[in-house]
Parts: sequence; structure tokens; C-alpha cells
Amino acid sequence: MSPKSTGNDAVNFRTPIDAEKAFYAAFSQQDFDGMMAVWAEDRPVFCIHPGGTLLAGREEVAESWSRIFQARTPFHFELDYYHREEFEHVAISHLSETLYLQNHVVGVVLVTNTYCATDLGWRMIMHHASPQPELEDSSSETPILH
Repeated sequence: MSPKSTGNDAVNFRTPIDAEKAFYAAFSQQDFDGMMAVWAEDRPVFCIHPGGTLLAGREEVAESWSRIFQARTPFHFELDYYHREEFEHVAISHLSETLYLQNHVVGVVLVTNTYCATDLGWRMIMHHASPQPELEDSSSETPILH
């Protein structure tokens, strides 16, 4: 059975920054209902977790967060913002997440989060996280693809 959000319509994120703060609060507290309150319910949503495939639709996204939170592994992360851009109805954040388990860095993830203005306030429509690439040796002849 797939997890379902409680559909907490009472939450109204007035700005994309409010939605992003709620996303990371829910993420760090492993709060499924809080996480799903951030995601849009009235438009397509997409998620790519580090090393994962494209998840399309609220049900797939919800199921992935449910699996992640089932581990109940205590962790914390630091966020380092590179750029935020806000348009009339869309906002995009580019940042890195440095993940710590028991106060040891276990990885750095590069992230793009996209938010959309809805009738219920700002909501997440896309979260794309990729492992940070290793620093390349400048003498390497391996071409960069894409």
C-alpha cells in the first residue's frame, strides 16, 4: 500500500523560502506528513534522489520519502546556497547538502529545488539531488559529457 499525505491544506507557505524551510525541517525530522505538506497536490511533481531514477507524480514521490524515513537513521546536514531565483510563479534554489551521520561527513549532494505558486501558497514541484562529482585532475583527457 502506498503512503498517502494527510493533505494538510491548512499549511500556506507564503514564500518559496518558507516552503524550502519546511522541506528541510521535515527532511531533518524525518516527518512524512510535514514533507508531503510541502509538495504540490494540484500539478505534476518530480523527484530524483542521489543516484536514483526519475520519480514522477505525487504517489511515487511520497513512497520514496516514506522509504527514506523508515530507516530512522539520525542524521543532520548543512546547506550551502549557491543561487536562488524567483520569478512571478516559480522559484528555483541551487544548493549543496553536506550529510553527516554521527558527526562524520558521509557525502555532499548538489541540489536543485523548484517551487510553484499555487492557490494554497508556494509548493515544491521538483527536487533533484545528485552526488557531488569528484574533483577532476586537470590533466585528465576524459571528456565531460553534458
